[in-house]
Amino acid sequence: IEHLVRGEVMQMTKTNTANSSKSRLEYYLRKNYFKTGSLMANSCQSAALLGNYPLEWVNCAYRYGKHLGLAFQLVDDVLDYEGNLQTMGKPALSDLKAGLATAPVLFASEQYPNELNPLLERKFKAEGDVETALQYVTASNGIEKTKELARVHAELAMEAVLELEPSVYRDALVHLAYKVVDRTR
Repeated sequence: IEHLVRGEVMQMTKTNTANSSKSRLEYYLRKNYFKTGSLMANSCQSAALLGNYPLEWVNCAYRYGKHLGLAFQLVDDVLDYEGNLQTMGKPALSDLKAGLATAPVLFASEQYPNELNPLLERKFKAEGDVETALQYVTASNGIEKTKELARVHAELAMEAVLELEPSVYRDALVHLAYKVVDRTR
């Protein structure tokens, strides 16, 4: 619970260290670990501990959950740009409208720092900021880089679980990691 609260606080507060694209992205990824990655990691680890599995399996479960959670959050960020109310259950661009800088816009700011950094600083609060940010995210490789990072985390989750003995359950976990990055809602 402590990690979840820490992640929420990180999301709500302005960063003092986030003055470059790289530091903003690092802060964002750390926040995602606290909000989503650690929740999934600790849940998977707890299940392995309660199942009385060997320590190596418990560690595999932790790594699987961590990377699955991070991949899930990255895909969720992409869907905020590509989804809609019917598919997501929330309006598109809700993160930008809430003033949240997620991976697609952070990656886009690496290509368009002069155009996006002022918007990031004011959390997309000025008239037209959301639309301008969307324009630059669309023109950039921000969405593709976010999808690629999600695939990397899904692959790391699969690698962790592939250390377990072959079984239908292990294969289901591999399939789940694939489904997380392939989802549209």
